[in-house]
Amino acid sequence: MSYIGLWKLVAAKGMDFTTFEPLWRTNEDLLAAAEDDMLKMMADAMFEFKEDGALSILNKVNIPEGTPEEEIEAAIASGEVFKEDGALWMKHDLAWKEEGGELLVDSGERGEVFGEAINPWKKAEVLGNTLIINDSYQIVKFGEKPTEVKKTVKEVKVASAETQAAAGNYKGLYTKFVADSDDAKNTSEPFRLELKDDGTGMSFRNDLEIKVPDWSVEDGKVKLTEKFLGTIDYTGTLEGNTLSLFNGDPEAPLTCQYVFEKE
Repeated sequence: MSYIGLWKLVAAKGMDFTTFEPLWRTNEDLLAAAEDDMLKMMADAMFEFKEDGALSILNKVNIPEGTPEEEIEAAIASGEVFKEDGALWMKHDLAWKEEGGELLVDSGERGEVFGEAINPWKKAEVLGNTLIINDSYQIVKFGEKPTEVKKTVKEVKVASAETQAAAGNYKGLYTKFVADSDDAKNTSEPFRLELKDDGTGMSFRNDLEIKVPDWSVEDGKVKLTEKFLGTIDYTGTLEGNTLSLFNGDPEAPLTCQYVFEKE
């Protein structure tokens, strides 16, 4: 396969901030994404492989309406962007090489891990007539249609009737350590749960907004997962409007119990 020339983005991989898991999104999805979507800047990106081993990633710059012409000219003069065919582009330079018939791309990673230098050269994957580089971008030669497109298909959850009935807003009443039943913390600062009827939600406490990617109720027994920097699994009970959650064994020391009331 000849790599020299211009390639265009087919799909890009980024973080799903609902589940904190990486997912592939097509170029069409990125074009339709909201303006505050961080991955949207990759929409319609171009990749130019040059004979000297340079690889330039070109991102189209969307200019806000009403931007003064002098600001645009100043950005071009600074070298931050360049103008071609009436559009503004930003350029990020990497490098590529071929070894043993395989394409290697410089990931840009530098430094050490456990005293060993990071190898920045990552093998590209060939998928039909497309390339996947740095496990982040799927590209196809300009003028060609991709034979296969990477896209993460999210599982569509169907919450049970009992789970849907339990959905709503819950106000935190108190927390306590199971090891010391007298060590209860009254809610001088309110905390709460927002549980959606699709089995997801949000937890708000200690000035944090914490994703709840999964929760369910079965015969009054509750399972709930929080995901922030890590994952915490809870079990508990729902009795009437009162929800009790334990972040461990309800009988074990140091387990924390949270109690909520449905509003």
